[in-house]
Amino acid sequence: MNNFKFSSKLRVVAIISSAIIFVGMLLGTVFHFTLGGFFNYGGEYSSYKTVTVTYYWIEVNGGEDGNALDLNGVCEKAFADAGVSYYVKTQESTDSSMRSVTEYRFLPSTDADALQKASEAINAEIDSYASFTDIPLSIATYSDEQAIIGGERVLSMAAVTLAVIVAIHFIYTAIRFGLSAMFTAFAADLHNLALYAAVLALCRVPITSSVLVFAVLAALATAVGTTLTFERLKRNFKDADNAKKSVGEIVDMSAAQTVKTNIALPAFFAICAALIFALMAISSLSPLSVLSGALCALVAFAVCGYGDVMFVPAIYPCLRKLSGKMAVKRPSAKKEKAD
Repeated sequence: MNNFKFSSKLRVVAIISSAIIFVGMLLGTVFHFTLGGFFNYGGEYSSYKTVTVTYYWIEVNGGEDGNALDLNGVCEKAFADAGVSYYVKTQESTDSSMRSVTEYRFLPSTDADALQKASEAINAEIDSYASFTDIPLSIATYSDEQAIIGGERVLSMAAVTLAVIVAIHFIYTAIRFGLSAMFTAFAADLHNLALYAAVLALCRVPITSSVLVFAVLAALATAVGTTLTFERLKRNFKDADNAKKSVGEIVDMSAAQTVKTNIALPAFFAICAALIFALMAISSLSPLSVLSGALCALVAFAVCGYGDVMFVPAIYPCLRKLSGKMAVKRPSAKKEKAD
């Protein structure tokens, strides 16, 4: 990596990052209107509508002709007549398979009146077919499941934490490394978080509370990685042996010296996260939650590695040049004001 020209890859990095962010945001917007969510919400953030059919084998098997009621066919016909379609169906049997519960899940955008109509049609068919001696136990019910369990609180806490990390990173970098590093650090924070969100939307990774945890960890990894690069830059700029080298050459040298660290740090976080989720899987979490967390970790730290290794050294020379122009303009502006 010593001969790789990091500082000259701004155009390539800009094209790659812009393309991923644009496509991710575009598809997320399309999915928002077609699938009911910008992200693929799961767990405590997953809202949906359901029609749950609870039935007992004795009841739905008691018609005059002695044949069992084709309850699945009844449900399918009722949904078709109401003009709705479910996206997932789950079935659970209990009490030695005498009692069964079938749940049909629908997108949040599905018409509630249509689902209520379908439920009434299913109940009417069960009522007309089965022989009940008392209150019927077989019944279809409609419900609207809203994801409100702690979602807003977790989101607000994560937003505050992210804002604090970015603010501290911004101020610390400005004080220790100057304007050019400050602008670069802020750009890296925004770039990595935007890329993280875009990849989640693009790849449809299931979104749970873990996505916010890894957003915070990604911000921390970005702050640490950029700080290590700026420390190396500062040391190389002060080194007398590099006095004749251009800014781009020093940036390339510094990036090559920190590339292993900037890859190892996100990888370390990802491995730790994988171990934590593996232990959680053994205890209580469902396999889907574990997979979701693992995918979020992979996306977060892959984005951090890419941002710290490629984006920071590519954009730093440009922002350093811009900061230099700003510094040159200030004295002349003061002088003109004094005159």
